[in-house]
Amino acid sequence: MKTPEILAPVDNIREVDDLLNAGANWLYGGCLPASWSSRYPRTVILNRRTFPDAQIGSTRELAGIIALAMERGGRFALAVNAPFYMDEQYEPVLELIRSARDSGASAVIVADPGLMRRIVRDGIRIPLHVSTMALASNAAAVRLYISMGAERIILPRFLGIEETGSLVHEFPDVDFETFLLVGRCPNIEGVCSFMHDSPDARWPCEWAYSATALDGGSPPEGVWSAVDRVHIADRRDACGLCALPELLTAGVSTFKIVGRGAPTERKATLVKALSDAIEAAPEMGRAEAWYARCRGIYRTLYGHACSAHNCYFPGLEETP
Repeated sequence: MKTPEILAPVDNIREVDDLLNAGANWLYGGCLPASWSSRYPRTVILNRRTFPDAQIGSTRELAGIIALAMERGGRFALAVNAPFYMDEQYEPVLELIRSARDSGASAVIVADPGLMRRIVRDGIRIPLHVSTMALASNAAAVRLYISMGAERIILPRFLGIEETGSLVHEFPDVDFETFLLVGRCPNIEGVCSFMHDSPDARWPCEWAYSATALDGGSPPEGVWSAVDRVHIADRRDACGLCALPELLTAGVSTFKIVGRGAPTERKATLVKALSDAIEAAPEMGRAEAWYARCRGIYRTLYGHACSAHNCYFPGLEETP
């Protein structure tokens, strides 16, 4: 079994100590240099966040974050995970990646296959972590990205325990990362065209809406289920802690917390909760006491009981 690690979001250098002290092994974040923001509107994304609070503001601060993380025994991964870039954008993106590499970044999180090819072709020696935006949801996709130089696959949020275990088993030499706290997206990220640019950090997939069949009939049951899920559940309250025993046994190596742009204290609290759960999971296994513990952690984190609507791995949230 690989030693499990926690990957936490970082937005500024002041957060580094708090997140690493809480138990994070990796930090990840996006950087939006002035050279990019002065050239493109914020709807032309460099990474999957656009609002300032979710961005490292300069390459100088980026270098400082990386250096401090390394000094404290942590590692940093730079997110350049837009689903695609135009030809003219590759050079500034590659320049940012080179800057991160030269500062000591341990990896770059990428989604655009063209960017992956350019990183390898241009001889930029830095490990490639394939973003969930690249939709590596089956063995053929994973095999393709490995052939392009990928060392880690960040699995899409919608994959269940069985699919996750199957992929990890088939590719034992590849690191796999899965989401575990916050941000259970109701859509499939790799084919989602919504912009994450609202100042209040509320995305179109979170707005309340209704569905009406154009032919006057009733929409399929699955449509109503999707509508109800958005009305009932807050995606920010997502959790998959109860699945830790299965994920650890399967060989998943890294567990990701969503939350770029969130308050530092909140992120550190989530990291500590996940760290404690990872430590307890092997000993407790799939016993009722484990599920009770996870339900207690969830209530402490979010202030209410968990449900299948907020669960990354529904079906494991309750046991007899």
